[in-house]
Amino acid sequence: MNSSAPACWAASPMAMCPRPAEPRRLAHILILAATLLAPVAAHATCQGMVLHAHRGHPDAPENAQSAITRAVEGAWDGVEIDIQQLGDAHWVLHHDLQLGRTTTLSGRRVQDLTSTAWKEVMLKDRNGRVTRENAPFLSAVLDKVNEADKDKVLNVEIKQSNSRCDAAQQAVSTLHRGLPDGNWFLTAIERGQLRCARQVDATGYLGQIVLDPQALARQNPATRASASRFAPPRIDETWLRRLQQEVGKPVGVHVDINTLNANPRLLPMARELGVPVFTYHLGPDAEHARALRDARRLTGLLPSGAIIDGQPAAFCDGVSAP
Repeated sequence: MNSSAPACWAASPMAMCPRPAEPRRLAHILILAATLLAPVAAHATCQGMVLHAHRGHPDAPENAQSAITRAVEGAWDGVEIDIQQLGDAHWVLHHDLQLGRTTTLSGRRVQDLTSTAWKEVMLKDRNGRVTRENAPFLSAVLDKVNEADKDKVLNVEIKQSNSRCDAAQQAVSTLHRGLPDGNWFLTAIERGQLRCARQVDATGYLGQIVLDPQALARQNPATRASASRFAPPRIDETWLRRLQQEVGKPVGVHVDINTLNANPRLLPMARELGVPVFTYHLGPDAEHARALRDARRLTGLLPSGAIIDGQPAAFCDGVSAP
């Protein structure tokens, strides 16, 4: 636990306490700002970008404790994970809305389970084979990351839809208790959850995930043939300014590369406004890297970071290729 945790947390594990700015957090924000949309000449982990392991190390079950630990110990700058809240308010790592693809228990929702039931859930590997690894609780993952002391970042996405503020604020409190400020940030598809998080975290980076209907359709065999009927989101200066106004700085936008391709002015606009941009891709890393290479040729800029499925060196080589 943070030694600087407010007394209200000690009084209640679910307390939602506003946080003051702290030197470590401010330092990490300044580092993010320095690498934000850096010109090609900038020096950083990969051409000015940070690289996060998508759901952990690619050779371990996704969102597993082993996947997080191995990624933290690896060459990535951070690890992207997905969290959901059990029916008794404890947070766990899981991506899908229903259990089954990555777990032994199937057909149930995370929110319908208790902590006791979750302890019985075993994970499958990325080929669908059952492992001996239990599905993890967020608190246990944070403890292990803290023990590793590698100064890596957890990129934490809230997967559940929730119109109430208490869930996002409880997630912030759990993260504050588990890791030093600056070693984690929160993202969500729903902007309302980010606004709620900002109420108890005035200085932390928050990321708005933008879904791309066209990219999603292309990855689904049932809709691939009709993907052209869908349009990628349009992100202009007004959209970015509204994001900053509604959530509060520092806030960034996390987009599919299809969205980046459809919005060729996104990187220059975001740079001008001080909005970090992270990219992700539902397909192979090689396609992701090629899209960033094309963006660099067009604008001379790269995003602040990318969420990738493979090893950082291979991805960075792809981005750096002529």
